Amino acid sequence: MKTQWRRLATLAALILPLSAIGEAAPTVVFATPGTSGAAGGAINRYTMRFSEAIVPVGDPRAASPVKVKCSVPGTGRWVDAQTWVYDFERPLPGGIACSFDLRNDLKSVRGADVGGTSSFAIDTGGPAARAIFSGSSSDEIEEDQLFLVAANTPATPQSVAAGAYCAVDGIGERIPVDVLGRDVAGRLLSELGDDWDSRNFLENAGLPQSVPSNVTERTAALATVTALKCRRPLPAGKDVALVWGKTIAGADGRLAGKDERYDFSVRRAFTARWSCSRINPQSGCNPVEEARVLFTADVPAAKALATRLTFPDGSELKPHLSDGDKNSMTVSQVIFDGPLPAAAKGQLKIPADLRDESGRPLSNAQRFPLDVAIAAAPPLVKFAANFGIIEASE
Repeated sequence: MKTQWRRLATLAALILPLSAIGEAAPTVVFATPGTSGAAGGAINRYTMRFSEAIVPVGDPRAASPVKVKCSVPGTGRWVDAQTWVYDFERPLPGGIACSFDLRNDLKSVRGADVGGTSSFAIDTGGPAARAIFSGSSSDEIEEDQLFLVAANTPATPQSVAAGAYCAVDGIGERIPVDVLGRDVAGRLLSELGDDWDSRNFLENAGLPQSVPSNVTERTAALATVTALKCRRPLPAGKDVALVWGKTIAGADGRLAGKDERYDFSVRRAFTARWSCSRINPQSGCNPVEEARVLFTADVPAAKALATRLTFPDGSELKPHLSDGDKNSMTVSQVIFDGPLPAAAKGQLKIPADLRDESGRPLSNAQRFPLDVAIAAAPPLVKFAANFGIIEASE
């Protein structure tokens, strides 16, 4: 009999802990801000999950489990019996705090009081960068590129000047930035008009895609956008990063909190080169084939067509445009059709005032006029009439 009572006591000892676990108070096991594809990754949602069912399954209209205090309104909903989501009406700007406090009478479906942590908070902090605009969606920039940086809250110009910088690959120094006037961003975006790249930037920045025409209203609407540029021209063909530093601050003193890096490549130097086919690298140009002048950036078509290939006897060749360029205002090449004068030496002359689309002069202008050697005609070209090749009989 005693043995039987011992067995019952042992079984009860095993059952009691399991029962205690089953009766543990429900708690919040997950509470975090997030984004549902908001511009620039800005917070526009808060999700809270409990350790057990708080509302009956299939009742999304059940009462909110929390009291929300936030300057940006929103609406809450249950997505399942344990998960509650609060959607803000718009992405949260920087520099604000929101609180989520559990209701004192909150119980689970089985009637247990919710325990554990009962207060949760969001602090959007200082001016973190949401989007950057360099004039287009391309990663290629100009040597004196102007950047627009959109943050989640206005940054003070002084902190941007002190905390942002440009870093060039292979150069071990930070290039300071110059912060431009508050009206620059609005003026630039207005000049671009209904441009896809600018609209995309405004969308990612969480800003209205329609820029006000009134200067005062436009400046106010773009208060979170800073216009800046690297203090000195960037070297052509180099990789460069614009760094929005962690010490950049808003008017309330809150800091960005972390460095944010945006990588670009500086466009190649503006050059021109002569291109032709050769029998071998040491020979002159094949006179039978066409030759070209290639530019690393687009130039006005009229200026490109002013290029000439001249010869000692006073003759000269004029280039033409490719079929695809005939209706273009700017081009990146011109063509000299063959045949070219055989066994001759000429000079390639390019207009001294040639500039690319952005006004850059040729960086290799000192090479022109360029001496051009044209090889003798290949042997078969010397036949003046039709001919054939007859195989010898075996």
